[in-house]
Amino acid sequence: MQITLEILAWSALVIGLVCGPFGALIPVVPGAVLPVVGALIHKLILPDVLSWWTIVALVVCAILERVVDFLGTLVGAKWAGATRWGLFGAAVGGIVGLFFAPFGLLLGPVIGAFVAEIIFARKGLESSVKSGFGAGVGYGISMAARLAIALFMVMIVLFDLYLYYA
Repeated sequence: MQITLEILAWSALVIGLVCGPFGALIPVVPGAVLPVVGALIHKLILPDVLSWWTIVALVVCAILERVVDFLGTLVGAKWAGATRWGLFGAAVGGIVGLFFAPFGLLLGPVIGAFVAEIIFARKGLESSVKSGFGAGVGYGISMAARLAIALFMVMIVLFDLYLYYA
């Protein structure tokens, strides 16, 4: 029975750590949540291996990843000159784009910002395209940041394991 629990604990940890960075690139998969869940399962089954500080650090990173994900698109659109309507459109487009993954995840904020600028802010075509493009750039930057956070989470766990087994 003990060996089965150990296999389960290590499997959960490895799956969470491997799938976390992929989840940062595949928007439907909750990238930062997977390492937290894997580490938490591991901690509950094998309480002596990972420290609670590691679990707390992973939770903080997961929260940071969600903030970066949401704000990246909005900051990109704002940088490109979007109005409040464009920002609202990018946010709504991002939510609607979730239902049309994977392409809708990138195109949703772009189209949302563009349409909101045209219809509600009554901006010209060039300015609206620029706002939509900014939303797309912001989404790309947030994806890269999410990947960096997910890889940092893996490093946190590996460092804790190194300290435990060293």
